[in-house]
Amino acid sequence: MKSCALIAVLLALSLGHCQGAEVAEPVAVEGRSVSSEIVELLEVFRDLLETGYGPMPKLAPAEIKHQPFQFSTGEFSANGEINDFVLEGLNGFEVIIMNVDLIRSRVDFELNFGSINFTTLYQADVGSGYRMKREGGAYMALEDFNLKGRISYSLGVISKQMKVKSILVYPSVGNVASEIENLSQYRIFNRKLNEVVEEFITLTVNENTDFVANWLNEMVTPLCNDLIGDRSLSDLIAIITGAKK
Repeated sequence: MKSCALIAVLLALSLGHCQGAEVAEPVAVEGRSVSSEIVELLEVFRDLLETGYGPMPKLAPAEIKHQPFQFSTGEFSANGEINDFVLEGLNGFEVIIMNVDLIRSRVDFELNFGSINFTTLYQADVGSGYRMKREGGAYMALEDFNLKGRISYSLGVISKQMKVKSILVYPSVGNVASEIENLSQYRIFNRKLNEVVEEFITLTVNENTDFVANWLNEMVTPLCNDLIGDRSLSDLIAIITGAKK
């Protein structure tokens, strides 16, 4: 979640920096210039995903050696653990759209990830009126994963303090690949169960875009403003400039 907030802060800082400067260029030309600066900052962020920076750990790839889990929903419950978890693809994005509207203080964007995928070993004890223990390897991928959205912000005329007003992100996925071992002891049933998982995730993502956008806005917008805090615009730009170096 913090990485999402950091992306939004980077975008907003670029906008605020250029909007706060006194320039002679026409607004349309300036907007294109700001768009280019944002794309450059996203390239910096891509590098930070591979190395980590400050409180943000390395996320490309993201690795977890061991993590237990437990949850219960009604009659269904599960507990177990994952081991040697590796998440790849967060740095594999392409900027499809980056349009800046300096007059309205907002940016429309679209990012596409070729594949966000993970591999892991798992153990699970699942219950829903009966007990079932399973373990094995697992692979899952979100292919052609797309994020469209809009970030709205404000910049104090005198204080130059940045405030993120809203972050709306609408996800979609082209294909889901699931290869979870031992969901069933029979190979043909195991494949069918993986197909159920693939269809469930595809429908969940593609048919709940408004819900996800509103949920992320409620979660990430306050986090962005917490990251910004009471720092001045010049302070924040210095931080990002240091990250570039």
